[in-house]
Amino acid sequence: MPPYLSTWLREIDPRLLRMSLLFAGLVLVNFIVYAVVLSPSITQRAMQETRYTELRKKHAEAVLFQKQKKALGGIVSGIPSQKDMPLVIKDIVQSARRFHLSVAAIKYDIPKRLNGEVAMLSLSFPVAGRYPDLKRFIFDIETSSRFVGIQELKLDSDHGRGKMDMKLITYVKGQ
Repeated sequence: MPPYLSTWLREIDPRLLRMSLLFAGLVLVNFIVYAVVLSPSITQRAMQETRYTELRKKHAEAVLFQKQKKALGGIVSGIPSQKDMPLVIKDIVQSARRFHLSVAAIKYDIPKRLNGEVAMLSLSFPVAGRYPDLKRFIFDIETSSRFVGIQELKLDSDHGRGKMDMKLITYVKGQ
């Protein structure tokens, strides 16, 4: 030990030396407690917060799924069954006639499905009449409450009258 340090230690008050050593010991204990107890718990808390965030997201997704399931159930219940197809076709023909349009035979093929399964069905038919009436009929199909969409339209004119080949698409449930 250097001579100036040993002289300084002899001249220092023993109580002050004890207090300094006690203070240094407490600081050392504080660092040990931080390293052993607090540091791992901070890491653990960050992991728990991440897990909590993930669980909240999963819960939000589950709630959204339940809402969508109810909405989809309402949509599926509105889809006509195979046995209702003649009524849907009759409704389309009556709608065309309401706009003073002539409709030829409607061609469609119902695919065989098991009970409750949903299948896509296309209907094709020619329609003839005045152009404004054809426009109103198209608008009526597009805005109706039926689950029917227009897949294809071919417009033509013959001697001042409009002719239209229309292909509609809808969904049907198995019987």
